[in-house]
Amino acid sequence: MLKISCHIHLVFLLRGYEIIDDIKEELERQCPGVSCADILALAARDAVFFAGGPVYDIPKGRKDGTRSKIEDTINLPSPNFNASDLIKMFGQHGFSAQEMVALSGAHTIGVARCSSFKNRLTKVDPNLNSEFAKTLSRTCSAGDNAEQPFDETRDDFDNLYFDALVSGNGVLTSDQTLFTSPRTRNFVNSYAQNQALFFLDFQQAMVKMSLLDIKEGSKGQVRDNCRKIN
Repeated sequence: MLKISCHIHLVFLLRGYEIIDDIKEELERQCPGVSCADILALAARDAVFFAGGPVYDIPKGRKDGTRSKIEDTINLPSPNFNASDLIKMFGQHGFSAQEMVALSGAHTIGVARCSSFKNRLTKVDPNLNSEFAKTLSRTCSAGDNAEQPFDETRDDFDNLYFDALVSGNGVLTSDQTLFTSPRTRNFVNSYAQNQALFFLDFQQAMVKMSLLDIKEGSKGQVRDNCRKIN
């Protein structure tokens, strides 16, 4: 991987892709030629750090892809996946079950919209804590776009997401299944009991993910605008 000569440190709030646009514009003024792929990878790293999570470094020098199609998003995990589905999907990209659980811990930050979990409320989900089901129902009373935090500290990177799973308070089916399934339950228990272990495994898995399907040389380009191909 190439090294970027400019010192890149991204300070921003997670509000949407327009933040990436702003970062790209500023970098083009100060350090031209930084790819959108690098910006996204560094933004994820810095978001974790500023939310109180682990510090880790990632290689730089990625190129941007020359394809941008909405149908490619079908390769993203569904909120209705069970543990077997998740293990299979992540395994296809070289990740172990433990690495998948560690990466799922990124849900310690942020929210889910009602539309992604309301199916759990139409008929009783035996894996859902009954009191927490009432909380989710109250959230959804405001409509499909109503937001529910994944854990009690939505803006902090910690291990409370795993505590929530142990208590049956996973928001998505794909969250709670990590504790329900015998194939992944021990990992959840370990991270709920040991935040330092979670941080270590998470940072290692993120570095590995940052190297996934990298475009270099003639296989990619550095986009002038992150929203479209040159």
